Amino acid sequence: MTELVQVEVLVVGAGPAGASAAVFLGKQGIRTLMISRNRGTADTPRAHIVNQRTMEVFRDAGLEADCLAVASPAEHIANTFFLRGLAGEEMARQWAWGNNPARMGDVRTASPCSFVDFPQTKMEPIFIAEATRLGVNVRYDTELVSFEQDDEGVTATLLDRVSQQQFLVRAKYLIGADGANSRVANQLGLPLTGKEGLGAAYNVLCEMDLSAYTAHRKGSLYLILQPGLAEWAGVVVFRMVHAWDKWLVSIYIPPTYSGPDATTEQLVSRIRQAIADPAAADLPIKVLSTSKWSINDIHAEKISEGRVHCMGDAVHRHPPAAALGSNTCVQDGFNLAWKLALVLKGKAHPRLLDSFNAERQPVAKQIVARANLSMWQANGLADYLGACLFSAQTESDVNGKLATREGREALRQQLLDTRYNGEAHGVELTRNYHSGAIVGDDTPEPVPAQDPDLYYQPSTRPGSALPHGWLVNRKPGPLVSTLDLAGKGKFHLFSSHGGKGWKQAAKNVSEKFGVDIGVTLVGSGLDFEDPYLDWSKVRGTEDDGCVLVRPDLIVGWRHQQLPGDPTEALSQAMASILGWSTAV
Repeated sequence: MTELVQVEVLVVGAGPAGASAAVFLGKQGIRTLMISRNRGTADTPRAHIVNQRTMEVFRDAGLEADCLAVASPAEHIANTFFLRGLAGEEMARQWAWGNNPARMGDVRTASPCSFVDFPQTKMEPIFIAEATRLGVNVRYDTELVSFEQDDEGVTATLLDRVSQQQFLVRAKYLIGADGANSRVANQLGLPLTGKEGLGAAYNVLCEMDLSAYTAHRKGSLYLILQPGLAEWAGVVVFRMVHAWDKWLVSIYIPPTYSGPDATTEQLVSRIRQAIADPAAADLPIKVLSTSKWSINDIHAEKISEGRVHCMGDAVHRHPPAAALGSNTCVQDGFNLAWKLALVLKGKAHPRLLDSFNAERQPVAKQIVARANLSMWQANGLADYLGACLFSAQTESDVNGKLATREGREALRQQLLDTRYNGEAHGVELTRNYHSGAIVGDDTPEPVPAQDPDLYYQPSTRPGSALPHGWLVNRKPGPLVSTLDLAGKGKFHLFSSHGGKGWKQAAKNVSEKFGVDIGVTLVGSGLDFEDPYLDWSKVRGTEDDGCVLVRPDLIVGWRHQQLPGDPTEALSQAMASILGWSTAV
């Protein structure tokens, strides 16, 4: 065994959760080692839909342009289709991922960012390259064997899978981002709740040119429903990986099927059946990989223990419905990194880290429930149209139902129920954190005007995500989002007319705590103009009040008006957020 390697943070796992945390730790100059037992970045596309909140994280990291350069744009993923075959009859379709014309106003006013289709095979290399550039030591073919923690840090035994040599790493903190079979979470004994093995499917990654079938049906998902055609695979889902010649095909297995596993030849044959075009009998299909996966409904009741913090699939495991998986993973990393950095630099009390569990564990619970509910709603619609997942039907059975008023009304209700699969804007964007790193102002939670899962309602109530608003500099220049002025590893304070006193207060408090606090005054003749009144509509304070934003673009505190001693008020708020005192 080699000598002890010393780092500040050891990140186990280099997927979206671990890599995003590593990037933001690297930006703060934290000595970080990130390991992965794999030989390199993801070799299958896995997660792919990236929502606006996650794109805001990429934007904050300075990586948005790199991501957009290789991602498929929103218009390529405009619909979800329910078909008798790629070349067959269309049974239903739904808008998805910000493309519903009735919802485009919501989408465009909620964020400066757009939805994209960004497979994990393209995402991970960008994050890994940036982490490496920032000084993070990234090691593949390296496996966690075990770890022990004490009052001062964590000692981990690692295995170099190439040399088969073990070595020790001593870290101040350990991040467990090692996926659904997390060794970190298992050894830590994190309590998990829920069920696993709720269904299964085959994934077939393949190259085949399907552009002839997508020219007038552009979308991310094509669900093929063919009643009575296949005993073991009633639903086949074509997922676009690269438009329109690379696909991940998921072949779902009915829960009643108990036969042998399918061969590659059988899977390819089923794909050809799902295309449903005799003229494509000889269509070249190049299979790149096959795998079988299970559907889970599991989340951890606690995601931190001592100096070890877990995130990503280690603590939330669910089906891909509603596309919440990798988005939540990235946001886990964004939440934790700035807290670790301030604690390691001695600028925050270690109790600040308690807020990671308090803030992100409820999100894990929420998205697991939402993903599973969305899956069952989609299954219900698919079965109603003849998927035969739960009940045997013929095509004439389905057509008979749809020939009646009652049958068509039932279909309409099924379509309404499954909107959440591609339009759960509220779940994606809304945050309502309660923790020691939030200084509440005793205001009631906003009453949702519409379904809170479907609709996002911006707010500056502490614990909310900073609302986006377009601003413009007094000098000629492009529009700037409020999100562009905040973040970047720093605290930021927004005020308006009469709020000049906050600038000196921020300077005083920054010097006191050694933590940067930027200040922007928004209004006519101030630092930035509010041309569309975006900010004034949501800021939630008087002109001379303030909104304090944490480095992860979460509102940590706000004050309705400029107090007699703004330095003291801001100092108390920062002391509370940083864990040096109890809540104000």
